[in-house]
Amino acid sequence: MARTILRAEAPLPEDTAGAREAAYREALVALLGRLKEAGRSPAGLEALTVRSPGGRLNPHAWACDRLWREVFGGFKPAGFAVEATEGARIALVATLGEPSASASDAPVVWHGLTASQVNAAYSARAAVPDHLEIFRRWREEGERFLASREVKRDLAYGEAPAQCFDFFPASRPNAPLLVFIHGGYWQAMDKAEHGQLLAGHLEAGWAVAVLNYRLCPEATIADQVEDVREALRQLWHRAEPYGIDRQRIQVSGHSAGGHLGACLVSTDWPALDPAMPPDPIRSALLVSGLFDLEPMRHMSFGPLLGLPDAETARALSPMFATPNPGLRLHLAVGERESEAFHWQSRELARRWGARLEGIEVSSVPGTHHFSVMERLAKGGLLGASLSLM
Repeated sequence: MARTILRAEAPLPEDTAGAREAAYREALVALLGRLKEAGRSPAGLEALTVRSPGGRLNPHAWACDRLWREVFGGFKPAGFAVEATEGARIALVATLGEPSASASDAPVVWHGLTASQVNAAYSARAAVPDHLEIFRRWREEGERFLASREVKRDLAYGEAPAQCFDFFPASRPNAPLLVFIHGGYWQAMDKAEHGQLLAGHLEAGWAVAVLNYRLCPEATIADQVEDVREALRQLWHRAEPYGIDRQRIQVSGHSAGGHLGACLVSTDWPALDPAMPPDPIRSALLVSGLFDLEPMRHMSFGPLLGLPDAETARALSPMFATPNPGLRLHLAVGERESEAFHWQSRELARRWGARLEGIEVSSVPGTHHFSVMERLAKGGLLGASLSLM
């Protein structure tokens, strides 16, 4: 079987952990460019050799794995090899398997679309050419924000390292709580990249909890639903020591986080925990959410998500669930996002509208899938969120 070898590297100005990580990301971005030039997908990666001075860069370390996901999402080669190099550089050697044959008569898989058309409709990264620059900026701004604020970091709600949240206390007791769930197509991103987007809530006197959850492909979407439910359950029970009003909890999420947020507000809470009411969440602001997961099964990363069949996808789709009673709900999508993303929110509003009054659906002017989130820090989405409480 034919194999393709691609190489990329980045200079290493000094041999420190921070410099190695920065050079690793630069090399990853260069490797992604080589893949695009070759007309290949990250799904074809079979092995990767990472070369650094003394072999000191560990691609399995949390910081490096975070950078990998920032560039490649959940696509990972089966094997990472670490080698030492004498040069002041980080070098990558990627091995790709033989490309799969393309079907000339591809079948329709969802809403009249073929798999390649579904990919185009929902490929948020491909639709925003500077997405890697946005991710870098969010990561750097997020770290600065965490360093400048009172925050309790990495509070565990489970045993896995990713089962934790950052908690920003309110400036006054008995405050409303915003529970935020980041996006990343269930495979990438981190809570540390999003705190700065929620500064407006802190300034308004809210407490904020920013959740992490286990990521695909090591976990499945079903695991992630369990994660965010457990996080919410613990926050609800610990309302008094956290200084929050458990009658004023709002959930917000972006993209995959919008999906997980919708799962929270359609959970049968008394069945999960008899001490909880059926409506522990007062309101939700879900941004660019994905509420019917069937099209995700046909994406290039579909095999990474733990959606082996249509039945599993439907069971994990809030579109077909029942919302909690009395929920106040606002669904927002960037004006420049694809029709497929707009359809997801319109259709959820249509289906849930039979049980909930006054669902709001908005198209945020001039924004795409990522810039829409910056309207939550200040602007229309911040106002929408505050008004829901």
